[in-house]
Amino acid sequence: MRSFFIHALVLVFALFGTLFFSGCVPKEPAVTDQVANFEALWKIMDERYCYFGEKEVDWDAVHKTYLAKLKERKHSDIEFFDLMGQMLNELKDGHVNLISSFDISQYNGWRGDPTVGLNIYAREQELPGVRRYSGGMSYQKYGFEADPDLSFGYVRYGSFSSSLGDLSTMFGYMSDVDGLILDLRGNGGGALSNSTGLLSRFFKEKTLVGYLSHKTGTGHNDFSDLSPLYVTPYENQDKRWTDKPVIVLQDRSCYSATNDFLTKIDLAPNVTRIGLRSGGGGGIPASQELPNGWIVRYSSVRNYNVEKKSVESGIEPDIEISGVSYYEDPKAPDLILRGAIAHFFKMFHPGNNLPDKASK
Repeated sequence: MRSFFIHALVLVFALFGTLFFSGCVPKEPAVTDQVANFEALWKIMDERYCYFGEKEVDWDAVHKTYLAKLKERKHSDIEFFDLMGQMLNELKDGHVNLISSFDISQYNGWRGDPTVGLNIYAREQELPGVRRYSGGMSYQKYGFEADPDLSFGYVRYGSFSSSLGDLSTMFGYMSDVDGLILDLRGNGGGALSNSTGLLSRFFKEKTLVGYLSHKTGTGHNDFSDLSPLYVTPYENQDKRWTDKPVIVLQDRSCYSATNDFLTKIDLAPNVTRIGLRSGGGGGIPASQELPNGWIVRYSSVRNYNVEKKSVESGIEPDIEISGVSYYEDPKAPDLILRGAIAHFFKMFHPGNNLPDKASK
């Protein structure tokens, strides 16, 4: 070990001397050969990607197809990038990207038509007025003309990449309402730490909520045993939301960390999820550099629900309600939000006529 450090010091001083006398040492040039970079990209995915079995993709066949396309003719850098992006899109995984200095490849097929789940113009018509803001949250209290004593809090969280804000103050402000509607439609994910932080506000006790499994070798089926995942409740029980109804709105644009949240919030008390199947994205991504300096991002860890079923392909709601595409009818109402409000009202007035809208 001592000889290793002496050798390392010699190298450092040798490098210093070279810099002193020659001014700089040129960086080793990137390997620009397209076939070499294709092979490197294919191999990284072959050895490290975690959903080949679930996706039912023949990666060897993909190799044959795209190598042939690459060798058909000479490609510019952008053309080569696009071809490699097409190859990665064969996996139909929103966590798989190729990143260069001039572009990022992506697969968005999991979203479908996002306006079927969330038409932002229609939503504002259902719950008009000014809302409060804290971090990435917007929130306000609403009531019903049909029952002035009944009210609910509405919280909109557009991205788990945004701060959770001051949840304690927000929940304190809404402590006098009878329930909560948490709108996650259009939330494409972000930081898992924000998902965990928000989840902690809806559980009374430490709860098993799922499992993880990571790659242990280069084979497509080389995975670890399932490791359990738990949610730990927020330490101040007065700042949690566990004793009143919670309605969570979801749609196809709910992905990654949002998909993770939907999987786990289903185990909290008094929760009903309404809307459309989520977009999925159960894998936890990792990344690696190619010889030419581009970065490939890929799903490396598999995520399972508490029943040990994969959540990669999305989470079904408890009550399915579909909206109308903005492109079909720009003035269509927000049927998912309207349905959630009606469901909330029916919890307290079973059998009564349901209101179309709430009032501030």
